[in-house]
Amino acid sequence: STTVIVIPFRATPAPTSNSPICVGSTLTFNTTLVSGATYSWTGPNGFSSALQNPTIPGATAAASGTYSLVITVNGCSSVAGTIVALVSSNPPTPVVSSNSPICSGQTLQLTADTIAGATYSWTGPNAFSSSLQNPTIPNATTAASGTYTVVVFNGCASAPATVVVTVNPTPAAPTVNSNSPICLGATLNLTCNFTAGATYSWSGPNGFSSALQNPSIPNVTSAEAGTYTCVVTLNGCSSPIGTELVVIDIPAVVSAGSSQSVCAN
Repeated sequence: STTVIVIPFRATPAPTSNSPICVGSTLTFNTTLVSGATYSWTGPNGFSSALQNPTIPGATAAASGTYSLVITVNGCSSVAGTIVALVSSNPPTPVVSSNSPICSGQTLQLTADTIAGATYSWTGPNAFSSSLQNPTIPNATTAASGTYTVVVFNGCASAPATVVVTVNPTPAAPTVNSNSPICLGATLNLTCNFTAGATYSWSGPNGFSSALQNPSIPNVTSAEAGTYTCVVTLNGCSSPIGTELVVIDIPAVVSAGSSQSVCAN
């Protein structure tokens, strides 16, 4: 006589994974625990493992494909169970730019190059956010200055791209004065309030122009009468126009009457 042991055939395993994942993430595999079993995983890129639930940290696109699992108990192996894993490539880092530097009150324009099928996520100073590819900020203030970041998604996220933006303050309209009214032949003195680091641009009647803060016009004629304007420019930003009306007094010609006879002393 002899004793015969017939071991039950193991059911085909049904492995699972966290696929699809993005390049650089950890690919994980799972299967049901079988008492006394050993596990044999095989897959793309030379992958093999004897763990019940193996992982592939920092997975690359080469890890995509079909993985097989065979379970062995008491020397009897199951039919291989399979699962397809997908490791998607991250979109390229976008190329970004802006129209910075700009002046306060102007429109800030942010741009990112086109990546087919992708969506965009912008963040920035002053709680800015946008899902547009090329967002704008109308009437920007100095609070919009800083670093803007965009990430592109196609199921996976690109590396962030950044652009630094500067919004310079626009100078206030200058206070403009003169020594008007003055007489014909006198010197006209024009003044514009001081702004550190600024440049000045004057214009006025009779083709007048000057880059001085406080220009003057000697020996004025009636042609110099009228409105003078001054614009202050700082960091490329120009102020509103300041104005001053100049009056040139011309002596009236009067008749002294006919010849008169007067007494000495």
